[in-house]
Amino acid sequence: MHTHDRPEHQHGDHHHPQGHHWKLNVQGVIIESSHPTILVRDAIQKAGFDATAPWIIVLKIAGEPKRPVELTTEIDLRHEGIEKLRLMPKQIDNGEAPLPRRLDFALLAQDEAHLDRLGLRWETVLDGQRRWLMLPGYPVPAGYIAVQTNIAIEVPTSYPAGQLDMFYCHPLLARQCGGDIPQTQHVETICGVPYQRWSRHRQWDSSRDTLATHLALIDESLRREVGA
Repeated sequence: MHTHDRPEHQHGDHHHPQGHHWKLNVQGVIIESSHPTILVRDAIQKAGFDATAPWIIVLKIAGEPKRPVELTTEIDLRHEGIEKLRLMPKQIDNGEAPLPRRLDFALLAQDEAHLDRLGLRWETVLDGQRRWLMLPGYPVPAGYIAVQTNIAIEVPTSYPAGQLDMFYCHPLLARQCGGDIPQTQHVETICGVPYQRWSRHRQWDSSRDTLATHLALIDESLRREVGA
């Protein structure tokens, strides 16, 4: 996104080189650039982070799925809807052996690859006849009492022709400022655990929509309720 320090002059010879400033949120740090494009590496360094650290780097653009990027990726800050770069360590090692992943059914290869690129923990669980993708420790925006939640997404056997619809959270999410969150009052029991159902829907297009676009809907739904 960009801001104007002063009105544009009609003729280029009157244009001040610092007249435009483009802004980008890098892991909560707002940086400014006098150029409309910036390399991911430069943006990270400008925000005060170590670009040589082993990051998983994700670019978030409003209305689009989160997109993993590399240090050498060039970001066009003039693009409508660019919001933030998110940084996640590629590996968090606390000295414990990694927990085994439960895989009761296989995901589409493209969905597995997308989850792994985002650095998300995930597993698949059968509960009776229902199939669930579980995303433990999913980060939520500032404004909720919790900083993360466990998300469940029901995956119908007909997916991707059949739609991914709604999502479920445990523990239940509540805003720091209080007040009910609309359409989250129903509790669904999944594998004996109570999950808060977020009734968020859209028109599903099987030729375009995937797990990636559903995760974008989840992120947008979580942000909207806290004005993030």
